[in-house]
Amino acid sequence: MEKKQKIIQIYAVIICVIAVITILITLSSLVSSYIDKSDPLAVTIFSDRNQASLASFENFKMDILKSTQKDQAYIPDDKTIQKMYDEAKAAKISMVEHRANRDITVSAIIMIIAILLFGSHIWLMKKIKYVEVQELNSP
Repeated sequence: MEKKQKIIQIYAVIICVIAVITILITLSSLVSSYIDKSDPLAVTIFSDRNQASLASFENFKMDILKSTQKDQAYIPDDKTIQKMYDEAKAAKISMVEHRANRDITVSAIIMIIAILLFGSHIWLMKKIKYVEVQELNSP
């Protein structure tokens, strides 16, 4: 009986350690997602190197003009480029916010599961300890 209790305690400790590690990793993911969400235009991960810069309208305009060929019949005017810039900027913000919201949701769910596992296994260890004390005190 004592050997079975020791095995259960070892199992509970291992699960608690895994839960704590999971919580720490998930916490870093949550913080990263909140930072990305606070400044979506600064997020450069997943950016296409061939995409025009969204740092400013002037940078975007220069990238668009560089990408057009010299003998091309149509070169967009400033009004059209401004509209393209606004739409590209809105699309990038929307994409980054969506990814951040998804990551926050997934991380929160994983963290809740890890906290529940941690709490239940702490309770299990306390219960095993209580049973051991009861066995020692009984004649």
